[in-house]
Amino acid sequence: LGEVEADYDIIIFDCPPQLGYLTMSALCASTGVLITVVPNMLDIASMSQFLQMASSLLDVVSEAGAGMEFDFLRFLINRYEPNDGPQQQMVAFLRQLFGDEVMVSTMLKSTAISDAGLTQQTLYEVERSQFHRNTYDRAVESLNQVNDEIELLVQRAWGR
Repeated sequence: LGEVEADYDIIIFDCPPQLGYLTMSALCASTGVLITVVPNMLDIASMSQFLQMASSLLDVVSEAGAGMEFDFLRFLINRYEPNDGPQQQMVAFLRQLFGDEVMVSTMLKSTAISDAGLTQQTLYEVERSQFHRNTYDRAVESLNQVNDEIELLVQRAWGR
């Protein structure tokens, strides 16, 4: 990272939820962490298990002398269906458990996002006319809200 640090304001590591070298290296190099979580019981249980194991490993790394301090760590509710009662309950549970560590904005589950991914594009790159107007607009609004909140976290971390 030292070689490219001056060339970039932000470097994003998108790691799988595995405790391999890639994820551990990314965590050690990070100044901010976003953890995506799908609001259903199985995904939350898996996330909990991952976080417990990661915490134990990071304690060992920290004791070995690696300094790890995050400017922020947030949970992003992902693939959220706001009309799904059990998902609403899971989101409420996460907010009660983690408080302000759960982002206010949520990433909605949307066919527009899935379909854009099929062509290896983001929703910002595809033509709006390829989708039902309301579906596209709802997804873009969700993306914009999440991105605005992330930008605010970064700005605060930079002291702006």
